[in-house]
This record gives sequence, structure tokens and C-alpha cells, in this order.
Amino acid sequence: MQSGLQNLEGKRLHEAIVQRFHALIQQGTLEHGAKLPAERVLAEQLKVSRGSVREAIRTLELQGLVVSKHGSGTFIDTQSLSAVATLMTSSLGASDAQLHDIFEVRHLLEPQLAALAAQRATPEDVERLASILVEQQQQIIEGETGVDADTEFHFALATSTHNTALVKVVSAVEDVLRQSRDQSLQQPGRPQRSLESHREILEMVRTGDHTGARSAMEHHLTAVEPSAVYPNAAAKVRNR
Repeated sequence: MQSGLQNLEGKRLHEAIVQRFHALIQQGTLEHGAKLPAERVLAEQLKVSRGSVREAIRTLELQGLVVSKHGSGTFIDTQSLSAVATLMTSSLGASDAQLHDIFEVRHLLEPQLAALAAQRATPEDVERLASILVEQQQQIIEGETGVDADTEFHFALATSTHNTALVKVVSAVEDVLRQSRDQSLQQPGRPQRSLESHREILEMVRTGDHTGARSAMEHHLTAVEPSAVYPNAAAKVRNR
């Protein structure tokens, strides 16, 4: 364990610690059920503050990769659905080739997800989606990209399916895409285009039109794909 934890000084500490644990788990150095050293010991090994270690452990808990048992300690957990989704995406970067693969997954997954949301969304789900779009519009008015609300909308749409497995998968993919989405939304007209297609998706969900929701999501993905991934995306949108 200690041999795999080298000095992380000078990096974004808690993020670097999380990434190191991801690598150790993927390499098999940390196996399911392994008990982590105490917070103080980890801080000494990593030569960072205990606060950074605490924040990293909290992130790993949210990702489903560790579980804390009162009076016993903190243990690696790689058997939960959250853990599988996290490990599946943690090694992905933002290269064009990788993004191409991820967008292919989104094209396969999210139109059907939108259709399922149209069939299952409750009035409360619809209200939440609508409030997120109000927030996205406000972010754009204030000169922001709207990436925070954009990400929240897709996650809320996933929760509207009331399918826990879909929520986990979409959450993992969205985390990987956030940086590239923010860069894409810097392009002139892209934030407003994203908002408008979100509104179209919401209207299909509101009316229970699962076929329309599927089509609206497909159009949305085409409209917001980074040009470096799909150079002809803009032309496809214009010719819709």
C-alpha cells in the first residue's frame, strides 16, 4: 500500500489522492475489502494534510469506492454499482478519440433514456426539470456557459426514469464529459442551442411522448457534440 502512495505535494491534493486510489484499485494493489490506514497514517504517507485526506475519502465514499464502518475503519468496496461505474470511466481522458467513443455511448443510451423518462416521469420530476432550465437560462443571461445546469438536467432526466442502474451509468459518463462540455459551450450560440433543445426534450417528457423524447434527445446530442469529435455535427443540425 505505502509503496503505491508517493508524495503528491504540488498537485490539486484531494483530486490527486482520489486518482491515486483509482489507479491502485485498478492495478489490483487495493482489493475489495482491504482496510485503509488511519487518516493520520495516510496523511504522513502522502505528505499532505489530514484535511486533504479527509476530503479525498469523502469523495471516494460518494463514488461508492470505499465504505466507512463505525468503530472498524474504512474499507475498499468495488462491488457496488457506483464503484463499477466510477472505475469504468476514471481512466478516460478528454482526447478526441475517447470523446468519440463516449458520444457513441450517449447516442446509444440517452435517446432511449429520454423515452423512458417520458413514460415514467412524475409531476415532481417534470417540475424539477423545468426549474433546472430556468436556472440554465439565468446562467446564460449572466454570461456563463450554463454547464452546471446542463449537467444537472441530464442527471435529473436519468432520475426521472426511476431506474437506479441508469442513474449510475449516466452520472459516471456525465462526470467524464463535463470538461469537454464546458469547452464546447464556449462556442458562440452553443449555450442557447443547448437550452432550446433541452426545452424540446422537456416538452416531450411533459406530454408523455416517448417517441418525440427519443428524437429530441438525438437532436440535442448532435447539436452539442464538440466539433473536434464530429466535424459535421453543425451541418447535421442545420439540415435537420
